Amino acid sequence: MVALGLVLLVLAALLTLGIVFSNTDPANAAAFGVSLSGVSIGGLFLVGVVTGAVAMLGLTLFLGGGLRKRHKRVERKREVRSVRGEAETLAEENARLEAELQRTRVGAADDDLRGGTVR
Repeated sequence: MVALGLVLLVLAALLTLGIVFSNTDPANAAAFGVSLSGVSIGGLFLVGVVTGAVAMLGLTLFLGGGLRKRHKRVERKREVRSVRGEAETLAEENARLEAELQRTRVGAADDDLRGGTVR
């Protein structure tokens, strides 16, 4: 995949250079109220390539930020589930120990009533 990507990048660069250097005819262009005259067609193409590259960079950053945010959210949910599971386990352990303590207290009270010794 990396080699294919590199080949495509080199081919795109060669195509861009070929278009820029073979189209030297002057042209007039206007955008957003700004008028450019005497610009070559190859130069306009190059401006389009740069604009496309900037747009792709912006899209990559946008999608990468969303993906990173999603991974953080999933990790937080996983941690919350883990903490809840630990809390439930501790609550069950606490209930078991309370029941055991209650049985021990009842047993000690029964021994006291029968004249036994307290542990």
